[in-house]
This record gives sequence, structure tokens and C-alpha cells, in this order.
Amino acid sequence: MTELLFAPTATVVAHSSMDPAGLAGWAAEMGYGALIDDATTPLGDIAQASTGAGSADVLPEFAGRFCYRSFKKGRPADEYVAHILDSGHGSVLEHVSVSFAVTGVSRALTHELIRHRAGTAVSQESQRYVDAKSVNFVVPPLLVAEIDRLKASGAAGEADALCAEFLTDCESALGRYKRWQESFRAQVEALGVSEPTLIKKRANEAARCILPNATETRLVWTMNLRSARHVVELRGHRDADLEIRRLSCLLARKMKEVAPLVFADVGVFTDSDGFESVGVGHHKV
Repeated sequence: MTELLFAPTATVVAHSSMDPAGLAGWAAEMGYGALIDDATTPLGDIAQASTGAGSADVLPEFAGRFCYRSFKKGRPADEYVAHILDSGHGSVLEHVSVSFAVTGVSRALTHELIRHRAGTAVSQESQRYVDAKSVNFVVPPLLVAEIDRLKASGAAGEADALCAEFLTDCESALGRYKRWQESFRAQVEALGVSEPTLIKKRANEAARCILPNATETRLVWTMNLRSARHVVELRGHRDADLEIRRLSCLLARKMKEVAPLVFADVGVFTDSDGFESVGVGHHKV
């Protein structure tokens, strides 16, 4: 059954972290065994933090200290990472990547999102292989806001009518997709193509031109921490497309859980237009 989707999901499925055994082996080879066993030293603190929450913060700190061999003494981790951000030494953030499984976003959104290439990787659901007969549709944030306003003012009937109207338009496009899909399938078979998979791909690739940009798509989206800061700042700005802005706010919240020190200066707030935006303390790290 076709559904309307009112918000995206972004689940962290993987992220880079220190390998405690590898770190210990390196420390032994370099003669840092005493330091790694001493929790009062930066290296000892890194070893302990590598197995805890927010472990994505640890590798940038290690990489930064590696440049100057500052493993024996120095700032505590939160101050050290804050200094990285303040000094713009963002290259060490590129050692860590975070992978999200994203759902509930539209094809319109991903057409903009995939413009971010540096430090990112994307694997997106195929409309050639995945049949769109049971596809869902993403409600634009502007319409979501109007529906919420109507409900809050006691006009639930008007809100439901708006939802029904949007769904009707989407289902109308889906109906045309199905009709064209069958027509294209017949044309492909008439050309003498007998392989079922190729028939399916040819019919789907032609019929998908009928689907609206509101059609849901799903993807695995990976960014290194430096790119992630850039993406959420740029796409979470007040002037950004509202749907990608909504996703950026969600990603910013998730990144603060994965790398709380690297994203300590990143916050989500309600902007002057009533929608959420992303704010950062350090730009272009």
C-alpha cells in the first residue's frame, strides 16, 4: 500500500574507529608501552577512549598528535579537538568516515545531495531493478508545516483533506507508471528480448520517467567528518531546500552522537522562518 512519508530516517550503520589491538601493537613497536598504559597521558587517554562512546573522535586526535609526537603530555581530548576546529586543521578529520542508511527522502533531494562528491560515497536504490508499484511518496516540509498548523488550530478535517489531495496526485502518477510499465514490457518482448531481467530493466527504466520527484528513494550515504561538517552546514542553512535542510538537521544530531567533540560547535535551532536550521561555530574547518 502506498504511504505518505512525513520525515526521513538516517541510521548510523558504520563508522571508523581506532583498533585498540592495533594501537597497542603500534605503541609497543614505538616504545610507547608505558604511555599507553598511563591514563594520565594523551596516548593512554586515547587508548581508553577508543573503546567507548564517541570513539569516532579518537582517530582525529591521534592523527593530530601523531604529527607532533605529542603523546606524553598536552591538552585533554575535548580541548585538543576544539583546538583542531579553531585552528582549521581539518585534514585530520578526514581519517574518519560515517555511513548512514537513509530512507524517507525524495528523488528531488538526492539529485541535490549527490552533488557533494569530495569525501563522500553513495549507493542508491535502483529504479531499474526495484519495481515502483508499491513505492511511497515524501511529503514536502512546506506541506507538512501547513498540515501541522491546521491540526494545531483544530482544523483536522482540512489537514486530512490536504493529505488526501497530495496522495491522490501521487497515486495518479503511480497509476500512469504502471500502465506505461506494461506497455513498455510488451514493446521490449516484441523486439525479441526473452531474458526476464532485461525485460524488467528496460520497462522500468522507461516507465520511471512518469514518477514524480516526490517518489521515495533510499541510499547508503558515507561521509568523512570534514565533509560531514561541510554538508550539514551548507545544506542545513536557512536558504537551502527545505527537505534537504530537514535531513541535514537530522544528520547533524546523529553526528553529535557519533563524534561529540568534532561536532561540539554544531547545533540545531528553529530559524526565523519557523523551520530548523544547522548552526556551526567554526566554518570551513
